[in-house]
Parts: sequence; structure tokens; C-alpha cells
Amino acid sequence: MTTTIACRRSDTRHRIEPGANGRVEFDYPFPGGEPCTMPLRDISASGVSFLISRELPGLEEGRSLDGVAIRLRGKTIHADLLVMHLTPDPGPGSVCGALIYPRQDEDIRQLHALLASLEADRQPA
Repeated sequence: MTTTIACRRSDTRHRIEPGANGRVEFDYPFPGGEPCTMPLRDISASGVSFLISRELPGLEEGRSLDGVAIRLRGKTIHADLLVMHLTPDPGPGSVCGALIYPRQDEDIRQLHALLASLEADRQPA
């Protein structure tokens, strides 16, 4: 049986190539858990997706990941994430999609600047 999940990410999703070294870093479980570094798969104004590279027991839709750092192109965005989907599950090789909630005004500015630079790369020369 398949499950359809409404996606709230209507803005342009910028796919991150593996060589770009984009990553999502957080402690799991939070607080005081093990440090996790997961490859960033895509980013938009409202969310991210990343590849799960190790077992994350208890991770499920609706759970928040607090104290996350999203790193790409020399920018760091500190945020909390709300897990919206796990495809197909919370195990290695799966994809986690989450809404992003930047922590401070500076993180919102960093996110906008990052998205602007990614958008500029999409424009024809």
C-alpha cells in the first residue's frame, strides 16, 4: 500500500549535486545524541531533503529535528526541521524531507542568499 503525503514545498527545489558537499548536521536523538552528517539532496525556501546515511531509530513523520546546521557554498543556516516524509523509511539510503524553520533573522538572510545564488546558476548565460 502506498501513502500520499501533501507537499507544502511549492517553491523551486534546487537539487544539490553530490560534489557540492552540501550537508545537514544535527545530533540524534536531540539533545545529547550522536552527531549526524547527512548529504543534502535539495533545498527550497520552505524545506530540505537529505539522504539518511545511518540508522535513525524513532525518526518518523511529524518529529522535529532541532539545532540543525545546513551547510552549502560557504553558508551555514541554523534551523529546526519538521519531518514531513521518509521515503521509504528512516533507514540508510532513504530520503528525509522536512520543512525548514530558520532559527534567527541572520539564518533567514543566509537562506535567501543561498537560494539566490542557486537560482542565478539556473539562469541561462
